[in-house]
Amino acid sequence: MIIFPFGFYVLEGKLPVYLGNDLEAQKAMQAWLEANPDCVQLRLDVIGPEQLLTRFLGFDVSGRSAAMDHGPLLFETTCCEKENITVRRLYHDYDAALRGHAELIEISRKKLH
Repeated sequence: MIIFPFGFYVLEGKLPVYLGNDLEAQKAMQAWLEANPDCVQLRLDVIGPEQLLTRFLGFDVSGRSAAMDHGPLLFETTCCEKENITVRRLYHDYDAALRGHAELIEISRKKLH
């Protein structure tokens, strides 16, 4: 499967599916995100005062200049405390996002002790 850095995606299981890079693709992605909240939010944990959320974004929001040999960053984990994002990590794939989420859980737990 070829993953393009620019454009809009939905998830098929754990795999991002490229929809295109036009207004119709954007609308399709937005409709999919709204219709599939269980697929969008991968994990949510609260550790002490911190909330950790890992989700599928549907497009690369990193703002970096992507080259065709770099995959898009379609997954995000944020750590929030009192509505302020204290940590934000972006990932290329589903499994990396879950590993990153687990790592941040451990870091948050260690802060409590």
